[in-house]
This record gives sequence, C-alpha cells and structure tokens, in this order.
Amino acid sequence: MQSTKGLPLDVRLSAYLDGEVNEAERKELEQLVARDDEARRVLDTLRAGSAFGNKAFEAFLHDPVPLSLVRRIKQGPGVKLATGQVVAAAPRRTKQRLWPRALAASIALLLIGGSTGFIIGKTGNDGKQAFDVAAARTWIDDIADYHRIYSRQTAEHLVEVPPSSDGKIENWLASSVGVNFTLPDLTASGLTFEGARLLVAAGKPVAQLMYKDQDGDVFAICFLKSTPGNTDGKLTESMRDDIALISWQKGGASYVVVGPSSDANLHQLATTVSAAI
Repeated sequence: MQSTKGLPLDVRLSAYLDGEVNEAERKELEQLVARDDEARRVLDTLRAGSAFGNKAFEAFLHDPVPLSLVRRIKQGPGVKLATGQVVAAAPRRTKQRLWPRALAASIALLLIGGSTGFIIGKTGNDGKQAFDVAAARTWIDDIADYHRIYSRQTAEHLVEVPPSSDGKIENWLASSVGVNFTLPDLTASGLTFEGARLLVAAGKPVAQLMYKDQDGDVFAICFLKSTPGNTDGKLTESMRDDIALISWQKGGASYVVVGPSSDANLHQLATTVSAAI
C-alpha cells in the first residue's frame, strides 16, 4: 500500500474508506477524524457518496437494453449488427432469456470509475434530485408491472371480462376510460382474443385487451385518455427486463402493445393495432 501523506484530506480519507492505507496511516486518520470536525464532515460526505454511487450503479444494471439490440442478439448470426440487414431466415421467437444485466454491467464499467461515489457525494441535494428524476415512473412502467402479473395467470383469471360478440367490452371500456375504439381482430397475426381488464396507471383508468398466441404467450393492448401531442402515430420501443412495449399517441389517447421481448414481430403487430384500433 502506498502512503497518502501530503495528499489532500479528501483523497486520503477516500483511500482510507477503500482500505488502501497501511495500519499506521489508518490509525492516524481515525485519530484525526475523532478530534477534527472538518475531517469528520468530509468522511461522512464520502461515505454518503459511496452509498449513493452503489445504489445508482445497481439501478443502472436494471436499465432496459434497446429492444432492437435484444432482438438482433436473440435472432443470432443471421443479422448483421452493423447494418441490421437480415442475411438468413431467423426463427420467429426463441425462449432463451437474454443477459441484460451482464450487457448493462459491461457498459457501466466503462462509464463508472472509482471516484463516482465521491463525486456524487459532493453534489449533495443536486445529486439526489437528479436520481429522483431518473427514477420517476410513467404509465408504461405501471403497465409493465401489471402485464408481468396477469400474463402468468391461468385462463380463468387472465381477464376480468371474457370475450363477447355483442359489444359489451367496447361499451364498458369506452365509457370507463373515455376513449372510443374498435376491438382489433388479430387472428391473422396468430393471436386469439381472450378478454379485457380495467386497470389504473399514473392515476388514470386504463383499458387492457388481452390476447394469446399458439405458444401460450400473452400479449396486451392498453390505452388511456391523454392530451393530444405533436408525435401522433410515432411508435416508440422500450423494454422492462423480458417484457417489450411499443407505445404511440393517437388523437386524445395513448396506446401501448405489450409482449415478450423475444417476439421479433412485435413492431409489426403494433403497426397493425395502430391502424385497426
């Protein structure tokens, strides 16, 4: 271990926290902290920064990997990553889970250095506010959580209202959510309509239409009333672990199609739904 004598106090205390000082220096710094208020303040700041840095790093590992990258990796060597050009037919879906944590960790290690904890600790309240903003949830996050639960239910508990041909579901959801819609027929996409639910996301009522494919995977169409925007019709892809979501806005409503991240045709499905609903 190298001596830190002569270096700034915050550097010495940082080395102390990391266990990178010898026994003599450790005792010296502990005595300094015990009798000096400023040294104690610096040490407390470093400890808080280190704890915050660890929490931020853990959160980074859970950040979603871009959906297009997930699909390219899962489809295997039949896709050129540089251009996205398909050179060989790929299976519609594989059941293997991707390693998003490992991929995120590899990127994180390139971006986060050993001094991250100290830097974040020095920012004080500004750092906390930035983390709070990054952690802010949207209605899409709520929908992902709902889908993770409901997609695992058995047939009798999958939906709140079973399919019907007399417009009951359309009337019920339209009056509850405030959005008129046409129930999409997705049989050509290999999906069977299972029924509907009424959810709450971001404090608003949300309609959820549930479908299943021949493999038993569950897909959902969710929508709520929203303020008209200037990005109508633009499809936006996102992912929450093994759940993929493609959202868009249309008129005074926001929509999202939810399904397994391994499904290579989810974007095409969202395009179909956007035109039909």
